Amino acid sequence: MDNSVETTASDNSQTQVDTAPQERLFKQSELNEIVGRVRQEAAETARRQLQSQQAAPVQAQTTKTLSEEDVRKLTSQELERQREAWIKETQERTDAQTAERIVAAYKEKISPGKEKYQDFEAVTGNLDMRYYPNVVQLLADHVDNSHDVLYDLAQHRTKLSQIEQLCGHNPQDAIFEIKRLSDSIKANESAASSKQPKPPLSQQRPSNTGTDSSGATLSVRDYKARYKV
Repeated sequence: MDNSVETTASDNSQTQVDTAPQERLFKQSELNEIVGRVRQEAAETARRQLQSQQAAPVQAQTTKTLSEEDVRKLTSQELERQREAWIKETQERTDAQTAERIVAAYKEKISPGKEKYQDFEAVTGNLDMRYYPNVVQLLADHVDNSHDVLYDLAQHRTKLSQIEQLCGHNPQDAIFEIKRLSDSIKANESAASSKQPKPPLSQQRPSNTGTDSSGATLSVRDYKARYKV
């Protein structure tokens, strides 16, 4: 079955359901190390600028040395730049781990469909779930009959696209719709099971009362003659 989703959930351009970025909290030792390194880099920058100014012709240059305030500003700017870069790196790593979890859960929850439906592979095999990353997450996290829901959505591609688009517009409504579809499938299966015809009762043999050994019906006269009434 194609059903490829490996690169889907890690796409940061897609709206993920129920995910919220978290900033990393740096330890004091890490901050001290950053500040020390940035101060050293700022001082080195100031030294190079000063050497460059001194090397140029005096009449063509405007002498300017970096003040302590300039160094503090450079340090602050560099610290913020590195902080943002590390937060981004941490978030990307977290997103990748979340994507791997979602894909693994999705694959596990749709696998029973192969045994339940003989044509499961034929119906869902050409469905490229990389185009439906939010539906993948809904099936992984919000329904317990994911294989049934996927089987239904694969047969109704318009419904599949609508739920994917709804995730970007209103994730809570998308969760509501996927759960409603899940419950509807369960209810239909339950109703179909209750309507199964019961096996017929065993055929009752007719009573021999009122018949002779040949099976002929006895009249009143026959009764009187036989039993001398």
